[in-house]
Amino acid sequence: MALEGKVKDFGLSEILQLIALQKKTGMLSITGEQTMVIYFREGLVISTRDRRSEANDPFKDFLLAYGFLSAQEIERIERIQTETHLDLTDILASEKLFSPEKLRTIFSQQIQETIQEVLNWPKSQYKFIIGSQVLNGVRSFSALKVEGLLMESMRRIDEFPEMLRIFPSEATILRRLPMPAASPPTLDDQEAFLYRLLAEEHCLGEIVMLAGMPRFLTYETLKCLLEKGLLQITEVQEPETDDTPFEVTEVRRRPMSRYAPAASMAAILVACLALGEFAMPFVLKPGWSFSCRVHERAAAPAGAALAAQSLEEIRTRRVDAALREALEQHLALRGSYPATLETLTSKGLLPRAVIGRAAETGLVYRVSEGGKAYSIGRTHP
Repeated sequence: MALEGKVKDFGLSEILQLIALQKKTGMLSITGEQTMVIYFREGLVISTRDRRSEANDPFKDFLLAYGFLSAQEIERIERIQTETHLDLTDILASEKLFSPEKLRTIFSQQIQETIQEVLNWPKSQYKFIIGSQVLNGVRSFSALKVEGLLMESMRRIDEFPEMLRIFPSEATILRRLPMPAASPPTLDDQEAFLYRLLAEEHCLGEIVMLAGMPRFLTYETLKCLLEKGLLQITEVQEPETDDTPFEVTEVRRRPMSRYAPAASMAAILVACLALGEFAMPFVLKPGWSFSCRVHERAAAPAGAALAAQSLEEIRTRRVDAALREALEQHLALRGSYPATLETLTSKGLLPRAVIGRAAETGLVYRVSEGGKAYSIGRTHP
């Protein structure tokens, strides 16, 4: 039996409450900007990881986006997955990267963020498939009440515009202020951690990546530090960059026979020989000899260096074009540009090798205005 329809006709929060109230077991699939699933066991939410699509794992994206695991650690885990076919959670447990309690906390935070995200989708459709058979292969570390998830999601949705007003750009520079000697404010664990992290100057995007907590909680904790007089905010003006896309011209080649490359090469060699031995003596001044060629060879490295620079610039343009294409795909799918380029990798929109190449060539990505605009600059020519 399946329950399905459009969210505009029957709100998603009401659907979630209905499933919880009747203590149903099954899978709720929501299709909007993309497809998300929510698994229920007796009315409790146990997972939002789609067991049918290992390539798109919101838990893996969550671990990478908020600094729980580095890109290198994710890459190593993916190699283990390929070799062993184990689930991500099994590998995390066997590698002891997190304690069981910490793993449950992170798993619950990821579920909360997914619920918050799908509630924000303006147009979506839902389909609920009832039955315990759809839970086969589903791994879970939590069983969360729908009421609590909805209340926290609505709180975050209501308060996030204020967070964006205080922290308008991920390029915003954050500096910690000295702790007052008289009557120092009391800090909770999260506030104390971020205060220590701000011993070095960071931009907001870096703090989000290093905080080890969801974006909203990071913003909320920074807001508390600001209210306690322990944080200074400096807004950075984004440099103007030329976002004109590179023009790519498609060249269609005619089919070539198997002997055509060899024949062409032979013709080129004959032409070069004739030009060098017969034509050049009539063009060059008297006294030209092999010694002139030696001087030409001595000057060759400069030309080679120029050619290398041109080739390097072509590679840089290709990397730039690949980044911009992936960013536009992310905008089309999610409605905003990503906080970091690593998000493009985790979403399968961009190979990691391209990000590495961007770093080598000095390309720097910055996002601003709540994810509605971005710039790509160069750290060195």
